[in-house]
Amino acid sequence: MNLARPIIITGMHRSGTTLIVKLLENNGVYFGSYQDSNKESIFFQRLNRWLVSFNNSYWDNPKAFNLLIENDTDLLVSKLKKTINNKFLYLFYFGIINTFKNNNFENFSKPWGFKDPLNTFTLDLWKKIFPDLCVVNIVRNPLDVSCSLINRQNKLKKKDIANINSFFDSFIQFLSIYRGGIYRSLKINTINDSLELYKKYYDQTKINNSKGIKQLNMKFEDLINNTDDEILKLYNFCGVRNFDLNNDCKMVDKNIINKYKDSDIEYNKKLLESISYDD
Repeated sequence: MNLARPIIITGMHRSGTTLIVKLLENNGVYFGSYQDSNKESIFFQRLNRWLVSFNNSYWDNPKAFNLLIENDTDLLVSKLKKTINNKFLYLFYFGIINTFKNNNFENFSKPWGFKDPLNTFTLDLWKKIFPDLCVVNIVRNPLDVSCSLINRQNKLKKKDIANINSFFDSFIQFLSIYRGGIYRSLKINTINDSLELYKKYYDQTKINNSKGIKQLNMKFEDLINNTDDEILKLYNFCGVRNFDLNNDCKMVDKNIINKYKDSDIEYNKKLLESISYDD
């Protein structure tokens, strides 16, 4: 069975992955009918969460799958293949109309893909499903990422407190929902926590880059400072044609670069140096 080639978006949280999806979606690349607020396909997001549960990891403590024995990896891949070929399940990616038209992962003619930071760690498994996949990876200054992540954590903390008396949330603990009912990570509380998470993504991305996968590596700062050239590079890699470059450039907010410089933050300088990110 030959499956259509996906464009898989990888990169650390708060690095610009959502912007990449918005640019591509605006020009006809399909990223799923059902998405969360971060433009992540619910279908593939749930599959990634299922996958990482087998190596005792989560988005805030991700791990690669190199420690699993080959037979176990093959078992997970077999389960994935069953899922993506199940019409009642892939409806959650394609939506009712596309599914009614008999569109599926084998015959879908439009360019398509899915975004999830965990793709960085599950990429080997998806490569077994989609051998011809291509990857767009984006990185951003680790201090900017960390400040943005802590800001999001603080917002979600308020949401968690507000939901303490929620009738529905009181039942979630008894359902098979991993960490259900808590919106923020309980592991990410400081800039250093965020930098440690960033380092895991940084290390895994270096490994992914060595595997010969067709991959475009982008930097958020380049996308902000050289918007025209970087968008053209992205579109050329993804096969996007007939776009309005001037209009698409307006989607890029140039006021969100190096925001950490406006913040009085403390962090582990040796940890930051181990990431060796260069603007």
